[in-house]
Amino acid sequence: MSPRCGNSSAAEMARGRLTLLSAAERRYCEPLLASFAARHPAVELDFVFGISTSLHQRFLAELAAGDATADLIWSSAMDLQMGLVLQGEAQPHGVAHGLPHWAAYRDLALSTTAEPIVTLMRGPPAPAGTPGELAALLRAQAPRFRGQVVVPDIEANGLGFLSMLRWSLEAPEFGAMLDALAAVAPRPVGSIGQLAAAMEQGAGLGLHVLGAYAARAAAAHPDLSVAPSAAPPAAVARVAFIPRRAANPEAAAAFLAHLVSPEGQAALGAAGLYPLLGAAAQPVSSIALDQGFERLLDPANREAMLSSWREAVGRKHA
Repeated sequence: MSPRCGNSSAAEMARGRLTLLSAAERRYCEPLLASFAARHPAVELDFVFGISTSLHQRFLAELAAGDATADLIWSSAMDLQMGLVLQGEAQPHGVAHGLPHWAAYRDLALSTTAEPIVTLMRGPPAPAGTPGELAALLRAQAPRFRGQVVVPDIEANGLGFLSMLRWSLEAPEFGAMLDALAAVAPRPVGSIGQLAAAMEQGAGLGLHVLGAYAARAAAAHPDLSVAPSAAPPAAVARVAFIPRRAANPEAAAAFLAHLVSPEGQAALGAAGLYPLLGAAAQPVSSIALDQGFERLLDPANREAMLSSWREAVGRKHA
């Protein structure tokens, strides 16, 4: 463990400005932020929300500038996060935790949530949680869904990219799903919040919606529901790490420790953000933080999937 934060007293002494880059919206983090502020009143939190790819680009620009960077990056774009970690851009955090073994990569990165990725649909529910189920549904009910499908714009949205990439590597029906998707003229949108909003405003089918957004949309609109599936939902984790050039790594370690503490995990559960620990934790198919990420980071795999997706949504290749 790092001597900086290897014990609770060091973490309790954290102070100064903490810059947190977060792909989770602040309004859903308020219980977590309030409990952290109560425990660490000497820390001034600069909460920077953004789409995962925008946050990633901001961090790369900070690296290129050569100065100190943001203190903690917390994002559901697991491939972008782990790419930075595997490239040596994280420093040891020294945080003790009770997370599952797959949720930690060495002493460098931690998964803090495990949120299902679901299909949200309007009207009569039908199986649509896997590429095979989606292909069958869109072929069988093309008139119902033509012009009514919204998808994450994976060229702007890291979560959407990761979700599609995982499907492309794991599902034999991925090509058939893209063909069926292309036939109904899908509409890409930039963020998961925009995707959920499009569903609330009348769209018929939304792919790769974070569980929290889907649950809120379905609760507010009785004609919306999470599509059933024969397979357990895939899940994405919000991965956090402390950059090696963080300006205030002590405060970052304190926030990370709070994120994975029983109190922090309970606060995430209260906000509907699918914690890994406690009563709110749910069984899902999670991605382990290990060297298996190399196939998700392989440039050939990523370019092949992106090329196929561009064709499916009618976008010219770059």
